[in-house]
Amino acid sequence: MRLGRWAGGALIAAVLGVGAYVGAARAGWLRPDEADMRARYAMPASRFIALGAQALHVVDEGPRRADVPVVMLVHGSFASLHMWDGWAAGLKDRYRVIRFDRPGMGLSGPQPQGMYDGDAEAALIGALARQMNLPPFVLVGTSSAGEGVAHYAAQYPQALRGLVLANIAAGPLKPAPHFTPWFKAVLAFDGLLGGHHIPAMWGGILRMNYAEPTRVSPELVLEWTQLNNRAQGWPHHFGKAPPFSGTPADLAAITTPTLVLWSDRDPEVPLAKDGRQTLERLGARDKSLSVVKDCGHMMPLECSQASLVPMQAFLSRISR
Repeated sequence: MRLGRWAGGALIAAVLGVGAYVGAARAGWLRPDEADMRARYAMPASRFIALGAQALHVVDEGPRRADVPVVMLVHGSFASLHMWDGWAAGLKDRYRVIRFDRPGMGLSGPQPQGMYDGDAEAALIGALARQMNLPPFVLVGTSSAGEGVAHYAAQYPQALRGLVLANIAAGPLKPAPHFTPWFKAVLAFDGLLGGHHIPAMWGGILRMNYAEPTRVSPELVLEWTQLNNRAQGWPHHFGKAPPFSGTPADLAAITTPTLVLWSDRDPEVPLAKDGRQTLERLGARDKSLSVVKDCGHMMPLECSQASLVPMQAFLSRISR
């Protein structure tokens, strides 16, 4: 009898605890403190600038001489400029390396109109390049950043010295996720939280996009959870066209020397489909495909050193 009462009391306490957590999350009480986020995730070279109404977190490293090539790195969805930490460490001795948190991600503010499509992101790249008075530079985009990066490259070839497209979608994206029953349960609970997300959700997303899920560290899961929970309640919508619907035309219009960099085990945009199509659709005469082995969709995170090798070779060639 006593055991039954204890179990019943524990169940009631658990239900009340979960209810309190859901209520606090939906009310926004669990959003991380902004000062704490900057203390944790800003870097010594961090700058917080304004591009019109857009608040942007930018990191600018490496020599700033006129003879030093400039490389701009643009990260993928729900990530931050820390996605490029490995690349930046390997490049900044020889190149000026600029990276930023895309609007609504990392430590940047929301996009003022809530627009997160390729047009808005290409405009942002152009505004940042003008404000920083950049010479022709090398532009790198991975995953969803490929939409805005390709659009910018198609519009402003004179602003670029080179282009790198890594694991992007070659056309309209039609994801077909295969979730386990456990992850479906995680998503169901996560959907009750009013835009707040639990670590189990981000851990699942990361592991599904890694070739070797054991490489996903608890520290990385915490980083993604905290930085993405900053954006709870921010406006977020896309333009009228589906994502990447304009990318085939943009790829055809690109004339800049381009490296197509792809993971051999990318479940989101497979090499056999999107990698080959990106290369085929490119209008550039100087184009090549390099494949990174044993790597998933999050290439700069999972395989930073292996993917940096063909990047450095490309930079050396076009710099000459």
